[in-house]
Amino acid sequence: MLSETELREQYADLQQRALHLEALGASRIGQLATAAQSPPNNVHADDYLRALKQAIDEATLAVQRYHNALLFLETASSLLEALAKPPAFDDGMEWRDEFLYRMAEVLETADELIAEGEAHLERSIRVGIEF
Repeated sequence: MLSETELREQYADLQQRALHLEALGASRIGQLATAAQSPPNNVHADDYLRALKQAIDEATLAVQRYHNALLFLETASSLLEALAKPPAFDDGMEWRDEFLYRMAEVLETADELIAEGEAHLERSIRVGIEF
């Protein structure tokens, strides 16, 4: 099991990745919305719209994964706060180990959601849409 310091570092890293994912996902959706308003003249409209929809769907899924991960990051933040304030009933270090274990689980889930979001965003970017 990771130490509290390592979990805090992982938490900080996941926060940064999540914020980056949200910013890039929102930006990508904005770019695609602009592209939808003025499709290029040199491509077949149906193919362009199909590709545009695929790119929008992937970018939307990326932002959804960010929002899902955010719930787990908020839980991790609450666990960190709880670690800073030991309970009134101190039964040794057992409570602390339990909190660290739960935090590791929560961070693992957040990591998986962020990785899924990053993959969706990458697929959205690979879709050939001209701006």
